Amino acid sequence: MKPYEPTYRELSTALAVSSKRGLPMIFTGMLFWLVAGLAGFLDHAITVWVYLYGIGLIFPVGLLIAKAMKADLFAKDNPLAVLAGVAGAMQILFAPLVILILFRLPEYIPFAVGVLTGAHFLPYAVIYRSKAYLFLSIATVAGAGLIGSLALQYTFLATPFALAAVYLVTCLLLMRERKCAHMGTLSSQGDR
Repeated sequence: MKPYEPTYRELSTALAVSSKRGLPMIFTGMLFWLVAGLAGFLDHAITVWVYLYGIGLIFPVGLLIAKAMKADLFAKDNPLAVLAGVAGAMQILFAPLVILILFRLPEYIPFAVGVLTGAHFLPYAVIYRSKAYLFLSIATVAGAGLIGSLALQYTFLATPFALAAVYLVTCLLLMRERKCAHMGTLSSQGDR
């Protein structure tokens, strides 16, 4: 075992517990994709604006849901929380790309938002030591990519509903990871 591993493992576990593995944000993302899917029934000139404003609402709505779930997404005493925050905040740097696509190729908005959000979740697989985040990252990028390249004419309906399903599965996987981690903590306490 490397000298930093116990510390990293302890920090990761503490962040996973205090933030509830980021579950409030994934749940909020699922809500975003459901709303985007429903907006897909509207004229697509309106739908793209639902995406743009919806993206901007994910973080504040996620904070409200985190508060209701008693999750501390900031965990100021944990350095891994800073890394998690940077991984989440990097999404804002994608804004020029999303705005360009909105005005030049609006039919690619579901594809672009799906790929960009999916890619940004990959660091959380390491931060939380979580297979659920690995699944979320790969399945989101693959789903948005496949639909965007093979069924672009259906992307405003197929992409958001497919990704809402991916996020739902991820929520369930995160809850299972939390339960398994809790059970492991209880059994290790019983060994003492």
